[in-house]
Amino acid sequence: MSNLSVNRNDPEAPDRVVEITNLSPLVVRARLVFKGMVRIFAICILIQVFLAGLALFWDSAQWASHTGFARLLIVVSILILVNSFIARLPLSLRLRSASLFGIIILIAVSAKLPSGIGYLAALHPVLALMLFFGTVSLVRETDGFIKQKKQESAKQSV
Repeated sequence: MSNLSVNRNDPEAPDRVVEITNLSPLVVRARLVFKGMVRIFAICILIQVFLAGLALFWDSAQWASHTGFARLLIVVSILILVNSFIARLPLSLRLRSASLFGIIILIAVSAKLPSGIGYLAALHPVLALMLFFGTVSLVRETDGFIKQKKQESAKQSV
């Protein structure tokens, strides 16, 4: 038997349901804030794409707003990552939060690449798509996780 296994018959083993209902108010609020922040982040990505469209099709001076707004995306992604730890989210959600930050770093790097390797710079919009769909997926997974935890705590209270 592996050292990693848990003996479910052991009376000393912590009960997962008890742990769920004993979450501090900070963790409960942090989970709600996380849910909201990820939704806001998805909206911010759409705004960023709109700003790029303005710069391409209307006025090239809008590239400054596209670049400036990218800084906000970096800050929000860091806050999402930090909040995922405060909210005691599962490792999978924490890693997905970290991946959002990683994709933003790759986007920033691809924007700064020289024209000599333009084929790599062309990944910029592809990475933006990955960021958006990864965020939408994280929203759905977070909603499911929070809903599941609410159902478990409701069953425990009955």
